[in-house]
Amino acid sequence: MTANTKKNVVITGCSAGVGESAAHYFAEQGWQVYAIVRKQVDADKLIDDSRGVIKTCLADVTDYKALQEAVNFVADDLGVQGLDALICNAGCGGSGPIEFLPIDELEMPININFYGTVYCNRLFLPLLRKAKGKIINLTSGSMCLAMPNLSTYPAAKAALEVYSRQLQAEVSHFGIRVIVVDPGHVKSRMTQTAPEQSKMNLAKLPPESFEFYGDIIENQIRIVDDMIGSGKEPEDVAKVYYKIATSKNPKSFYAVGADGKVMRFLAKWAPEWVKTKVADYIQTH
Repeated sequence: MTANTKKNVVITGCSAGVGESAAHYFAEQGWQVYAIVRKQVDADKLIDDSRGVIKTCLADVTDYKALQEAVNFVADDLGVQGLDALICNAGCGGSGPIEFLPIDELEMPININFYGTVYCNRLFLPLLRKAKGKIINLTSGSMCLAMPNLSTYPAAKAALEVYSRQLQAEVSHFGIRVIVVDPGHVKSRMTQTAPEQSKMNLAKLPPESFEFYGDIIENQIRIVDDMIGSGKEPEDVAKVYYKIATSKNPKSFYAVGADGKVMRFLAKWAPEWVKTKVADYIQTH
């Protein structure tokens, strides 16, 4: 097979939101994009709307076998060339009191946000090593404040940040860079469908959960409803992905937008009582 002369990127979670925007943005800049999605309808839409080279792979990031098949497809298509960037954008939220959430709801944020990223990092490393490529892992400012009802989502993101530092120590001698990005609040599918998902989660809770956590649950419903229509545009984050991918010496961490930067500033410098006040304000306003 003839070697591909374009820069190449694998992006997960390309069905909507930031992932979809990033796939189109990279393709428009002349990159060859390998977009990982879970549904054929989303793959077809990506290709139909593309103004560049986008090739799709069907895989759930928690399905190791399906990811291996995606890696094999990318490797065969690249030929002798390596992978210039891997963007682990796929993710999901979670909400509800930990005491009463079904086990699958507790496990889902960890399996998708943490293990899904670890699996992708692990499987694509041989291709990244060939090109001294970059790995971009996605975190969240939700881990910066102690807020109830976010289930295991912030814990998964906190673990991902620690893991990413560990991975950088392991692969730096290959010339591979590992970068963590906090996108802040984005108009993504996760936020647009949050009220519907929240209602589905609440329907799974037993009556006693409302007896013990009623006020917290009501605050969570209000916060979720306020998400609709708010946040930065997905392309704002996609452009940061591209800046990192094309940088000769990227930083190890990027926060996108004022909201992401303020949250990180609070996490690093504010005393605990200030962070508690901020968390309380978010829940009650």
